[in-house]
Amino acid sequence: MSWGPPARTADDGAGGQVLIYAHHVYAPQVNYNYWDYKMMYAHKDGIIYYWHISREPISPTQVVVSFR
Repeated sequence: MSWGPPARTADDGAGGQVLIYAHHVYAPQVNYNYWDYKMMYAHKDGIIYYWHISREPISPTQVVVSFR
């Protein structure tokens, strides 16, 4: 709950959801611009069955969600 609402959600292909949390990092002095992602894969009953952390140069609306 301390993370707040996800930046985006997606269908997991099995009736559950993928909750996508994103944090934008920008450091102009070194031209560093990226997003840190935490993706929580949850069954339809709300139980998290997989999680994934990544760093991408693209925004949450463009990030590709892969399914296990």
